[in-house]
Amino acid sequence: MTALRPPETAEEAPARSRPGSWWAVVRLRAAEARLRPAAVRGLHALRRLFPELWLRASGRAGGGTPTAGFLRRRMVVLPALAVIALALSGAAYTDIHDRTERLRDRCAPALVDLARARTSLELAQAQASTRLNTGDRPGMVALGETYRSRLTEATQSLGRVAQSGALRKAQEQELRVVSGLVVGYGDKIAWAERHRATPVLRKAGVAYADDMLRGRVGTVSDSDEMPPTSILDRIAGLERDLHRENGDLAAWSPLTLTAAAAAALATALFAFVLVGTSVFLRDRLRLVSVQLAAAAVPVLVTPVLLAAAGAEEHGAQVQVRRDLGVLERVTAGREAPRLIEATAHRTDTVMRGATPDTWSLTAGIASAAAGTGALACGVTLYLYVRPYPPARPRRKYPDA
Repeated sequence: MTALRPPETAEEAPARSRPGSWWAVVRLRAAEARLRPAAVRGLHALRRLFPELWLRASGRAGGGTPTAGFLRRRMVVLPALAVIALALSGAAYTDIHDRTERLRDRCAPALVDLARARTSLELAQAQASTRLNTGDRPGMVALGETYRSRLTEATQSLGRVAQSGALRKAQEQELRVVSGLVVGYGDKIAWAERHRATPVLRKAGVAYADDMLRGRVGTVSDSDEMPPTSILDRIAGLERDLHRENGDLAAWSPLTLTAAAAAALATALFAFVLVGTSVFLRDRLRLVSVQLAAAAVPVLVTPVLLAAAGAEEHGAQVQVRRDLGVLERVTAGREAPRLIEATAHRTDTVMRGATPDTWSLTAGIASAAAGTGALACGVTLYLYVRPYPPARPRRKYPDA
């Protein structure tokens, strides 16, 4: 006789919904008990499926397969699987390599030049303020070459960013606005220098130039409701956009992951069918096809080679993104130029260490060899099937 469970008290009823309660443990064990038979059935199904697939791959299903028909089918199936595996592997590697080239040739140099422009402008403003306002003899000496060299370096850096090809249309328009503001900033400092004998005009010119450079608040806003107006705010906005793009470039894309997974599956299926075909040739024709094995080697090696190339280039992308992130924290100071140059040298070294150009050349040669191997697989099987004429239905003649 089954004992009846006493009714729940007011304290026990809410315990069902608490994650650590006994009720949650009971429900979890019940779910495991329901899922365990399904998992066992799935495992048994897979165990039954593999022998069936092997019988089909080796031509032993249904009590045996005609030699001519089997070889004609494999003459098409093997090259088709090889081409599919090579195409998917090439798509995955090409996506990674294109991201590497964009990061190396466009985004990384643009970020370095934007950091140079930002710090150079801040150093130029500090030099102008010292010479014209806060120095030992304010207004009594000219700006000097230090200010002019900093302003020239900032202008040239912005020009290199414009020519890098890393910016989109809206960003290019924003950069043109920044370049125009830099010209206006230089004109205001030059105007203040021409009137350095008049303290009021000199201080007004320097203050107006400082407002153009930093803005009245002097901070960069992340809010879209307050668009940047000063030069440094606009440059910082462009830097943020490029840093986000670098993060996207260094991440695994859905195209790369999907193509790589499909390529691995197609390569494994090609190898499985190849082994089955070789076993069929040994059983039926009493031969070990060295030609077929040699033709299949580049097909099997090329996806592995492309995977190694993609993994190395992706590692370089992640390292470069991490190194370029230091530029966001570089502020104007005596060490700023050295830090920026060290970062640029480090990112260039990482990219050269990954040898993307060498990998690209190797991938092209390996893909061509693999394509030739896929064709050779079909030709080899065609030569094996030539002695077997195709089966033709007998012609029936009407009675005379």
